[in-house]
Amino acid sequence: QSDMQSWEEQSQGAIYTVEYACSAIKSMTDSSVYFKSIDSLLKHSIAMKEQLNAAQGRRYSQIPGETIPGFP
Repeated sequence: QSDMQSWEEQSQGAIYTVEYACSAIKSMTDSSVYFKSIDSLLKHSIAMKEQLNAAQGRRYSQIPGETIPGFP
């Protein structure tokens, strides 16, 4: 009976471990939506920054006698 009780305790521990791991994996899977959103926002931010840089470059090139800051 002692062996049976020990086996039952070990089984319950293993079941808890597996359930905890499954819960962690489900949480990671569910968070993929947020990572995709972050990825999209970062790509959008990079594109906007590139547009701002291009517009700033055009602005400086259209003003006679002025140079882009940091460039002679």
